[in-house]
Amino acid sequence: MKIAINALPYHSYQGIENFLANITRHWPYNDKDEIVVFANDISAQFLIPLPNFIKLKIIKFKKISKLSIFIFQQYNFIKLLKKEKIDVLFCASLNCPWLYKRKIVTIHDAAPFIIKAEVNNLGRAYWRLSLFFIKHFSLHFITVSNFSKQELIEKLYFKKNSIDIIYNGTPTIKNKNIIKKPPVTSPYIIVIGNARPRKNLETLIKATHLINQEQNTIKLIIIGKADKKMKIIEQKYKNQFIQFTGFISDNQKFRLLAHAKALIFPSLYEGFGIPILEAQSLNIPVICSAIPAFKEIGGESVLFFDAFSHKDLKNKIKILLNNTTISDALKIKGAQNIKRFNWKNSSKKLSEIIHQYENPPNK
Repeated sequence: MKIAINALPYHSYQGIENFLANITRHWPYNDKDEIVVFANDISAQFLIPLPNFIKLKIIKFKKISKLSIFIFQQYNFIKLLKKEKIDVLFCASLNCPWLYKRKIVTIHDAAPFIIKAEVNNLGRAYWRLSLFFIKHFSLHFITVSNFSKQELIEKLYFKKNSIDIIYNGTPTIKNKNIIKKPPVTSPYIIVIGNARPRKNLETLIKATHLINQEQNTIKLIIIGKADKKMKIIEQKYKNQFIQFTGFISDNQKFRLLAHAKALIFPSLYEGFGIPILEAQSLNIPVICSAIPAFKEIGGESVLFFDAFSHKDLKNKIKILLNNTTISDALKIKGAQNIKRFNWKNSSKKLSEIIHQYENPPNK
């Protein structure tokens, strides 16, 4: 079977790119398959190294932009896929060739469609149009949690049997030397994410401010792309107790995370929650907002708080900082929790789903 993986739309490394890179790197070998990844110059770099049985084809763009990639996908890419006689194209997001029928598309969550502040009117129109085409011109759909699947069924009217769940996996940190030396001397908590309103960063900042008024100081480190929205938050709240890192490499992120007192994940809405697994793989306790996706992914291994109450979050952070028994118990539970999430298993499941659409079957 000839399978293509679409890495063309990506030119920054965030959650979707992490999902795509790990799914591809852990792809199961099958001597009857031919796997090819189509990438641009930037996305190719974060996919490397790939298994030696996967071919990488880099499409050159004069300028890598959302518009240039979109135009290429809707016309030239479809012609290329037909020329290459691709059986199935796997897409890690809705950014895909709309009219190409033999594709399997990943929808990580329903946020762009149900949260008003997630995108502007133009963005909302684009996602709605994308949704229309992928619902009518796709073989199957993937999402990343039971919660997201229910959202797609109940709010976007997908058929239940058209969607399968592929969990994210736990990260593998190969170079343990990067996490040995603490990067910051003062005690700190950490949050990983962008500045979209649903990430709820201001609730965490307010909670941290209250803690620093009431007891010994704790530093808050915010890891996330330094875009316009993040700059606004930085200007509003920056002080000696808050550090904004901007975008950093995985090695830098893991080093910071490995010495944190806790990871705080305050989101109002998520489809999964990769930072939970990243923290738990480094033996760091996690405090999460009590939203459905986090309850599914974290279970009893995390400490939950009311996402709309910075005072409740303040209390939960203080509990974790002052009670080593609770902190240690969460670390033990976290080590057990991450065993449920494995990239090899996820890639194997995706490969099996794709092979259901082999044409002719079992050739």
